[in-house]
Amino acid sequence: METLNVYLRRMCIGALTSDKGRLAFTYADTYLTQPDAEAISYTMPLRAEPYQGGEVVSFFSNLLPDEAVRVKIARYLGVSPGNIFALLKRIGEDCAGAVALVSPERESRISADEEYKILGEDEAHDVLMSLPERPLHVGAEDFHISGAGAQDKLVACVQHGQIVLPLNGTPSTHIIKPGIPRFPESVFNEFYCMRLAKVCGLNAADCEILHVRDVPYYVTLRYDREQQDGRWVRVHQEDFCQLLGYEPHVKYESEGGPRLLQCFELLREMALPAADIIEFLRRIIFIFLIGNGDAHAKNFSVLHHGKASRLAPAYDLLSTVVYPELPAKLAMKIEGRNSMEWITRAKFLRMGTKAGLSERLVNSEMNKLLKRMDKELDSFTRKLQEQYASSIYAEIQAGIRRRMQQLAE
Repeated sequence: METLNVYLRRMCIGALTSDKGRLAFTYADTYLTQPDAEAISYTMPLRAEPYQGGEVVSFFSNLLPDEAVRVKIARYLGVSPGNIFALLKRIGEDCAGAVALVSPERESRISADEEYKILGEDEAHDVLMSLPERPLHVGAEDFHISGAGAQDKLVACVQHGQIVLPLNGTPSTHIIKPGIPRFPESVFNEFYCMRLAKVCGLNAADCEILHVRDVPYYVTLRYDREQQDGRWVRVHQEDFCQLLGYEPHVKYESEGGPRLLQCFELLREMALPAADIIEFLRRIIFIFLIGNGDAHAKNFSVLHHGKASRLAPAYDLLSTVVYPELPAKLAMKIEGRNSMEWITRAKFLRMGTKAGLSERLVNSEMNKLLKRMDKELDSFTRKLQEQYASSIYAEIQAGIRRRMQQLAE
């Protein structure tokens, strides 16, 4: 049987074991006696008995990259893409949220101090250019960082405009995404949508454009990291697939994944503030307006601050409808429909009612968002064009105007 020590906020809370491929997670007895002990997952409350089966697989598998990225990483590391334990052993020392997994033989290398390797521009360029073959820069010495999602990326730090690799368990602080070759201007697309979300009053992660050798990259500050006394610390989080017990390969509703009403019900079960439920509603409306057909359950998360939880800031906002090869369909249906052309105000109102929201509230929030969008959209697009020119902005803007009209009374 193999073992990985599981850390939460730099405290060892238990162990993940693999016995002939069968995974189990067990809380440490010493951790369970701590007065401020908190669960690693909503699906795995504190208890002495080991967890085995679905909840273990869904939680830990969702810490790893999705789909084709996982296959490329596994091929590079020489392990099976279905071997969750082996992958986490190699890249699990800094994961989403406050989780870190460390093999016993690596324990002595994990440092209590922050350790970094600053990349010069040429080295940073080489690392970023190699991401299609070597996602997450896997295999680098003392750099064992995982990142969920289906896009090649580098999870690291950005300090004073330079890319820096955090080593030996030092928390990463930024996610760096190159352009997606088959989706032109994807860097500026995501930048536009994320910045627009903030302008419209949504809680969205901070982001910027970073140029390395004149190549633009989308960079977002990790919302699950914060500074305390001058040091970066991890903040625990779970995405909605983890919270609802779904494995990442069924993140889409069309594949049997979570539905919107399940997500609303989850937020109520977890006793999140009413403001967060309204924020989630506003985010769903915004996702429709920008034409984001890839807002699946893994693109929503909850932050755990001790035993209190809040909806995490918006992230991975992208207009997919500007790419003709992608269907103009939502990842989660609105009142039984996912084709964007059929989404109306009435469908949002019925969906809201079923989610326990009053029709008056849904109408009010929709009107406020549409009014803010109408006021800010043109000037926002113009200013962004002056800052970082891109042909994609006008396409996104035109689509937003069309979908705003769909929601007009």
